[in-house]
Amino acid sequence: MADLLSDENVEKSLNGLDDWNYNDMGTSTLSGRQIQKQFSFNSFESAATFVQHVASIASELSHYPEIHIKGSGVTITSTTPDVDGVTDNDIALAESIEILVTG
Repeated sequence: MADLLSDENVEKSLNGLDDWNYNDMGTSTLSGRQIQKQFSFNSFESAATFVQHVASIASELSHYPEIHIKGSGVTITSTTPDVDGVTDNDIALAESIEILVTG
């Protein structure tokens, strides 16, 4: 099981990742602390393609985020339920998603 990261370590890890937020679970169905980012695309089809790529990344990492798609927008929320917060697994997922969108 992955270890819970301190608030300070999560904030440091997110420094190089544009627009990822770290906070308490708002409207998420998950509990504890989370990282989250909203993505916007030109069409629903582009958003759906992005979600398919994120699903592949999540499968490779064996760490599965909550994904909300609405129209051409996608919200990715990641946490580790076993520790009710953010771990290196969540950060690795966010980093991989950033590589996908910027790469």
